[in-house]
Amino acid sequence: MSSEKALDGVEGDGKTHIEDNAWVPTEFVHEPPILTVTQRKGSFCQIDAGFSVPLPPDDVYNIITDPNNRRVFKNIKEVAYRKVLQDDGNKQLVEVEQIGRWQFLFLSGTFSCRVLVEQDRRAHSMVFDLVRQGMMKKFSGSWKIDEFSPSKASNDCESQVTSESKGSEKQASVGSWITFNQVVEPAIIPPWPLNGYVRGVTAKIVREILGDLQRECIRLADSIKSDGVTASTSYDVNPSCPCS
Repeated sequence: MSSEKALDGVEGDGKTHIEDNAWVPTEFVHEPPILTVTQRKGSFCQIDAGFSVPLPPDDVYNIITDPNNRRVFKNIKEVAYRKVLQDDGNKQLVEVEQIGRWQFLFLSGTFSCRVLVEQDRRAHSMVFDLVRQGMMKKFSGSWKIDEFSPSKASNDCESQVTSESKGSEKQASVGSWITFNQVVEPAIIPPWPLNGYVRGVTAKIVREILGDLQRECIRLADSIKSDGVTASTSYDVNPSCPCS
């Protein structure tokens, strides 16, 4: 049986190691992602989340689609396969397989998942779905990045700001609102009470992925303020996608 090897744009043979980055606060407090976990008809587990970050949509999109974003998302242990199937300069279709980490209480392990990712740069959106069934029967979801202004979210004192300072504040405060959705169903649904355990593991993985993204956006935003470095120059814009 011949083995396949495709890692388009992925550095270091797709492998990484864990490095912890400190949380750096900014003036506007971006609340940590809050997850809503539900069990809708026809699905084992559905997760919805929304949260803000201090980077514009283009820069957030670049982080999520960077082939080497495992340096940001600590739950991604390895990129086992990655191939760009279509690319017209705006929309991309990518097949990617990632080896993920999971940990719950004193238990830990890894899992593999291969997905097809449809990306739209202009719309700042991504949709992913399972290619091969293995441990998972369903594994699909989406990312959507919209422009968000913290100054609009906290405009109680805006009337006291001069028109000149308003302009500079608006420019500095433009960020993004990220909406994430995922549906998961194991190939073998565990009986109660293990089904609740599996949902807990899934929610924990997603929470950590979204938290990693928010922390990286805050780090880059602070670097831009202090050093004038643009976030877009730090990431390869070739498509990929962190899938929990």
